[in-house]
Amino acid sequence: VSVSTYTSSGCSTAVVLGLSKQIADEISCMSPNSLTKFTPGGNLTVTGNAVLPYLGAPAKTALLKVTANNTIQINSAFRTVAQQYLLYRWYQQGRCGITAAAQPGRSNHQSGRALDIANYSSRITAMRNQGWSHSVPGDPVHFDHLGSPDIRGKDVLAFQRLWNRNNPNSKIAEDG
Repeated sequence: VSVSTYTSSGCSTAVVLGLSKQIADEISCMSPNSLTKFTPGGNLTVTGNAVLPYLGAPAKTALLKVTANNTIQINSAFRTVAQQYLLYRWYQQGRCGITAAAQPGRSNHQSGRALDIANYSSRITAMRNQGWSHSVPGDPVHFDHLGSPDIRGKDVLAFQRLWNRNNPNSKIAEDG
């Protein structure tokens, strides 16, 4: 089954969660600390089963400092190229109530330093105090940790490496 199979049904990127976790884990193997897992609990919750709980190490540290004194409800964190592809196609099709979506490869969420927060309005100051920017026009739930490296493209490279490992007779370029 290809990712494109899901462009005309459903509205959850959970359908590619298994692949997305493999991509995130491969990134962690390729470049330790460029993407680290965080665990929901205490003041940190995720709002759905499609949220990948990964961020760059500095972004994770900053998030955990915020959650020491504040409840944070995360709608989205790191996204893989597979997840972004689905969101962008659904946006293009006018489906799923998506009012804006970046092209795959251009999403801040693929950078490993972006979050969408459900209870954003009451957390802007706490997030800003830990280095989170809240400056994407028309996307009030969105925060970027600009002090973290931008790893966009590593998800594509990770996918390519996984593909080649599992399809030795049909290899593709590993160029990210």
